[in-house]
Amino acid sequence: MRLAMAQMRMSGDTEENLEKSLRFMRSAKENGAELILIPTANTCREPMELFEWEIRVQAFQNSVAIAMCNRVGREDGMEFSGASLLADADGKRVVLADDRERLVLADVDLTKSTSTRRSRTYTALRRPELYR
Repeated sequence: MRLAMAQMRMSGDTEENLEKSLRFMRSAKENGAELILIPTANTCREPMELFEWEIRVQAFQNSVAIAMCNRVGREDGMEFSGASLLADADGKRVVLADDRERLVLADVDLTKSTSTRRSRTYTALRRPELYR
């Protein structure tokens, strides 16, 4: 299994942050990752449904399983929302956690990432040299 862990410094520019994360996803896929891990610190004030769809769409577009692991609880006036999730290479939600501190276990077929890439040949047509 090839694992990718996305770790990045955020800037104050939302669009720049999004582009950087998309670039990491594409790079992980191009380097043969079957699973991408993304640690997050999303708060209860943020739209968790949006984060879930962002992860599921990226899993589908890159034919790779993605696990987003979020914090829970309160710290320095911020309340973290939890809602960690795992999406498979087809973008289907495998598991979605609640807002409690706990260990979440789930099974995902990582060989599906490789077989899905073979069946979705359009991803090989990308032209990264044209990306900004």
